[in-house]
Amino acid sequence: MNFITKKVPVYFMGISALFGAIISYSFVNIANHHSPQILETIPSTPTFASSCGVNFSRLSGRKFIKPLLFAEKTCEAESFSSIRNSLSDLIENMKTTGDINSASVYIRVFGKGEWMSINNELKYQPGSLFKVPLMITYLRISEQKPNFLEQKLTFNQITQESKGLKQEFLKEHIKLGNSYSIRDLLKYMIVHSDNNATMLLMNNIPLAELTKTITDLGLSKDLTNNDAVISAQDYSLFWLALYNGSYLSFENSDYALTLLSQCDFTEGIVKGIPPNTRIAHKFGEKGNQNNHAFHETGIIYINNNPYLITVMTEGKDQKKLPKIIQEISKVVYTNIQSLTM
Repeated sequence: MNFITKKVPVYFMGISALFGAIISYSFVNIANHHSPQILETIPSTPTFASSCGVNFSRLSGRKFIKPLLFAEKTCEAESFSSIRNSLSDLIENMKTTGDINSASVYIRVFGKGEWMSINNELKYQPGSLFKVPLMITYLRISEQKPNFLEQKLTFNQITQESKGLKQEFLKEHIKLGNSYSIRDLLKYMIVHSDNNATMLLMNNIPLAELTKTITDLGLSKDLTNNDAVISAQDYSLFWLALYNGSYLSFENSDYALTLLSQCDFTEGIVKGIPPNTRIAHKFGEKGNQNNHAFHETGIIYINNNPYLITVMTEGKDQKKLPKIIQEISKVVYTNIQSLTM
């Protein structure tokens, strides 16, 4: 990974980032985001006027352009100190009562690019959260193959992998013997979190394509392993790429978030925010009899200034964990709303 460091005034850096983003987005969408290869992160150096720089992450692999994926401040927002304190106290109290073994939280307000994380050194098995990069992979392929999403796949057997994946929260699922378009399977996988739809999609795509999506965003190819773990902040990169429209086409990025806005799970983040608040979200569950993992990620659209929240938890009682995420979501919503009004 190559690094280029330049000292520039803060206001020029901001203007450059803005124009760089606009130009990069234009080129990326004209090219339909085909064949990105390598993620290159170019950090800026803080100047005397600011103690916080910005990292620009770009896709390499093209002759004349390096499309912009993310522009991230290198330090956490000071304005989030109140949220941090409230969440840290809440998590410690829950650990004391035995409701959880651990929890990590990542928050990003899109309007100002401000972010914060708690316990980011902890990593968890993502469970069904991994269905999002699989969806992104299928949508990326569809940009190169017309009518790809209309191709049909037949669900003719329950795989051993699917048998071993117990689903506590499942409302609708595909049925043996039926054929489904890839588009419909994506809906079952994302909206209903159906593991059988997921395995059917997994078994009909080269692993190299999924690996490409993961490594394009700067993450380890090892994430395709069954026992892979990831931090809340790293997992959030998939959602940043969708919201920015910087990896898929604008149309497919919007379509992906539309599916995520229809997720029928309502026991976690959704219960921590007011009814009818617009949200795109996905939950994931993983674990065994002794230790359960439950996570959820969502983009909450409030005050024309959406924010992203990713919460990862582990505990002994799986049924308590959505309630934990609900309480964390409520604290974050209340504080973010006061900051953005």
